[in-house]
Amino acid sequence: MYSLNLRAHREQQLALLAICSHHLREKFSSKIAAGEYPMPLSTLEPSVGAAAATEVLRRDGAVVIKNLANAELIEAVSAELRASFDADRTTEHSGFDGSLTLRCSASLLRAAPSAADLMDHDMLIAIADAILLPHCATYQLGSMTGIEIHPGEQAQPLHRDDSLYPIEISGLELQIGVMWALDDFTEENGGTRVVLNSHRFMRSWHLPDLSAWESTVMPAGSALFYLGSTWHGGGANNSSAPRAGLINTYSLGWLRQESNHYLELPSSTAMQFTPRQRALLGYTAHGCGDDSIGKYDGNDCPAWLDTPPEPAWRDERGQVGTAENVQAQAGD
Repeated sequence: MYSLNLRAHREQQLALLAICSHHLREKFSSKIAAGEYPMPLSTLEPSVGAAAATEVLRRDGAVVIKNLANAELIEAVSAELRASFDADRTTEHSGFDGSLTLRCSASLLRAAPSAADLMDHDMLIAIADAILLPHCATYQLGSMTGIEIHPGEQAQPLHRDDSLYPIEISGLELQIGVMWALDDFTEENGGTRVVLNSHRFMRSWHLPDLSAWESTVMPAGSALFYLGSTWHGGGANNSSAPRAGLINTYSLGWLRQESNHYLELPSSTAMQFTPRQRALLGYTAHGCGDDSIGKYDGNDCPAWLDTPPEPAWRDERGQVGTAENVQAQAGD
């Protein structure tokens, strides 16, 4: 009887929340459209700093940082991806991937080595440190995918990136994603759709209001940061030109990476990248000593790092992290 009453009470709460949400959107939608209130998806300048951007990301589940990468780097990555996009025209795609969307994921860094500088952009790393390091000793690149959405493509189904992991713990983010704009993103050309505040809903309980999405509008060189628990998806391209982007995901170091970078990018090729970039690819263990995961004791892998680059501290168990996360990991 108690459980039935509790369930009924929760259903009443959810119904009331849905009604309140509907009335609030009805009340303020015209004022938002008229510019009397800002659009919910926050767009920040890089000058605000990583701490301020992280605060917005935690609060809303997504944030845009405008003009984060220089034009020369974006142009280089776009040019390097061109051949891979063109080769993908002959590949059949699923409904989820889109029938008019070209992709490059396998061996992307071999096709576009300049993208390594987007993979470990300093501000990106600072934000990832703040979100992920409280829950791990090191984190790693989960996947890296180039996406070009062509005219006539339909909107991608909204989804969460962290759904590939069969666990869910309230307050624990398993990963974050970063969508780099290689072209200008607009609502018309399929700018990424984001359901703000959807990271607050446990997927095993119920869905947020997926109709309440916002389109990402940002110039080339900007980046959309979103939590792995935030619902999002590519938009429909109703323009006359394709638009391209590059998605990087970063996951806790004790989780399996979405892409097998060791096979896609062998050690001999990985050597061209910096130690921090190689650590992100997974060429280092999580932790150290007896508590390490993914350790390697051989000496025939020149790209391997015995410890992550620039470790700032080690706790009594040998865990490696940053000084800012000592108290967070200790629960203080």
